[in-house]
Formats: sequence, structure tokens, C-alpha cells
Amino acid sequence: MLHAEAYQHDDKARLHESLPHLAAAMCKRTGIKDIVLDSFIVSATPFEDLRTRYDDGSWDRKKFTEAHIVFPDRSAQYDYIEIIMRQQTT
Repeated sequence: MLHAEAYQHDDKARLHESLPHLAAAMCKRTGIKDIVLDSFIVSATPFEDLRTRYDDGSWDRKKFTEAHIVFPDRSAQYDYIEIIMRQQTT
């Protein structure tokens, strides 16, 4: 992630934005109604190292989460597994 382009130019980071459209097209083409596609990046770069160097340097955990970029941390305040699972049920 340290070498990734800014979010708006990074196709890998933005994959989660295009997958719902692909799922809808697959549903229409196949007649299956419950196809769901999604993606997350689990960053090997720790949040504290990445937060000031990614994009414009102002991203907090909330903004990374909204962009489907999570960190492999598990605590009462932040649990990346819970974040991913919660997204799958919405």
C-alpha cells in the first residue's frame, strides 16, 4: 500500500466499487438473483505507517474502512474481521 497510487487512481483499491455492477450484470445474464461480489484489501502495512503516506495523508481508520482497506488488527475498538463480516450482511 505504501507504493500504491492515490485512491482515485488505484484500480486495485477501487475494485469494491465496480463489483456490485458486475454482480448485477451476472444476475441479469444468469437469472440468479442473489449474486454478491465484494472485495477488501487487508493491508500488511500498519495503519500508523500508512495513514500519513497514503493519498493526501489525511486518511483515518474510518476513511480506510469506507474504501474497503482494513488492517489486520483485532481489539475492542477495531476488529477487521468484524468490519468485513458486517459489510457482508448489509
